[in-house]
Amino acid sequence: MSEIIPSVQPEPGSRLDDLLAAYAELKPRADELATRLKTITDAIKAELTAARPGAQYIGVDHPALVQPLRLTYVESWTLDSKRLKAENPELYVTYARKGGSWQLRGVKP
Repeated sequence: MSEIIPSVQPEPGSRLDDLLAAYAELKPRADELATRLKTITDAIKAELTAARPGAQYIGVDHPALVQPLRLTYVESWTLDSKRLKAENPELYVTYARKGGSWQLRGVKP
């Protein structure tokens, strides 16, 4: 059984109508730029780490930059929550926290 999702039809000329029109205009460009920026950022990281192998801090400046950049290696730890839940569910429940957030996504018709 499919869930019925309530829908809103914005009034013409309303703030929501204007916001949705702006979203429709900007979202594809923003996605394209975000993808391009990630590609460029990843390539810069590759070039810098190749230029200074083993360094944990690498600075770079360029006339086109508003400010110099610094590439920093940041160590992090993560918890394998799926494994913990499977192997020790009591401990998992003791420390698990439920949360949520609103997400706005496109829906395929």
